[in-house]
Amino acid sequence: MEIGHVYEMPPMRPDDANTTYFDAGAIKVGVEYRDLNPEALMEYYQADEAYIEELRRTAPLGIEDRGVSLHVFDADGEWEYLRFDLFEDAPHYHYNHLGGGRNHIIPFDETAHGPIAEWAIDKIRTGGLAPMLSQAGAPELADALDPDVLAETADKVASLTADLKDRLAATA
Repeated sequence: MEIGHVYEMPPMRPDDANTTYFDAGAIKVGVEYRDLNPEALMEYYQADEAYIEELRRTAPLGIEDRGVSLHVFDADGEWEYLRFDLFEDAPHYHYNHLGGGRNHIIPFDETAHGPIAEWAIDKIRTGGLAPMLSQAGAPELADALDPDVLAETADKVASLTADLKDRLAATA
């Protein structure tokens, strides 16, 4: 049994102008503040109101939320395999399977796992990304992860994530 929801289209790419990238050996981690809303979805997917209304009706986590997103790319930044959306209302994560045909979104259970930010950063710090990258179709990246580089990257990601969350709280 598969949990979550699968879309047969890739997720929105990060906005490079608002994303800080950290090289981490075999991977690159991006940290971005996101404001997910119907207008952004319409613009990105070049969709009409009917499509957005269908999404609003069927999207299990909704289409309006905001917070920090952590993007896990290959080292060249060509393909985003994992995303952790540390959102206010519906935190979740994505497996973005290579080729763009499968975007698997998993709701996050903070009761069972604690705050998503801590959980996601711990996945980076401890090498917990390896099985997730394999699940997303990138076993070669999983095998190439360097624990020392990941730990250093996790510290940078944690610092920027905390800063962005503080700025978000100040504007709320």
